[in-house]
Amino acid sequence: MPRHAGSRVEFTDKEERVRFLFGVIFGILLVAVGAAAYVMTGSYNTAATIPPGKTEKELATYALNKSVAKHAPNRRNPLSADPETFRGGLAHFRENCVVCHGAPGVDPGEIGQGLNPGAPDLTLRRTQARSDGELYWIVSEGIRMTGMPAFGPTHKENEIWQVVAFLRHLPGITDEEKTQLKGATEEAEHHEEAPPPGGTAKPPHMHAPGTPPHKD
Repeated sequence: MPRHAGSRVEFTDKEERVRFLFGVIFGILLVAVGAAAYVMTGSYNTAATIPPGKTEKELATYALNKSVAKHAPNRRNPLSADPETFRGGLAHFRENCVVCHGAPGVDPGEIGQGLNPGAPDLTLRRTQARSDGELYWIVSEGIRMTGMPAFGPTHKENEIWQVVAFLRHLPGITDEEKTQLKGATEEAEHHEEAPPPGGTAKPPHMHAPGTPPHKD
């Protein structure tokens, strides 16, 4: 039998150590089989209306933070935090980001309200605590299997740095900037095509965030 010495377990012979090892292996296999059965039977609900469980959320957050820390460039924003940079960042944020993330005094649009996991509040301390390089990497590369697209393929490096600068500015945006951002979410929700002569209005045509509207 094992003897307990404080927090340690001491074994008197090899046989007991082998039994303990097999018990650990069996427990791991049991958990793995249970998890596989849970997925293969369709019991895991992938609906976006179901909030993620605590374990799922913690594991996903841990994996995200480790990935960002490993892959993000160790760089500071090369652009100055001046009005011109903020104007450029505001334009891109208004076009691509506010509909999901919202802003101070600006609620996310319908698209953002339906995301699960939801787009984070970018003014929170945990977001602002990220380095410039981490924010750049997230905006440029996106986050797989979430609603966060990669803007690197469609935007220049300078434009992404403008967005990073505006994210730093976001907690203290002016009333005028709030008005511009609020207008973007209202346009996304109430955009309707004009009815043809003698016809009726078509239902709203939805565009993905960051996708320029096309002409029919």
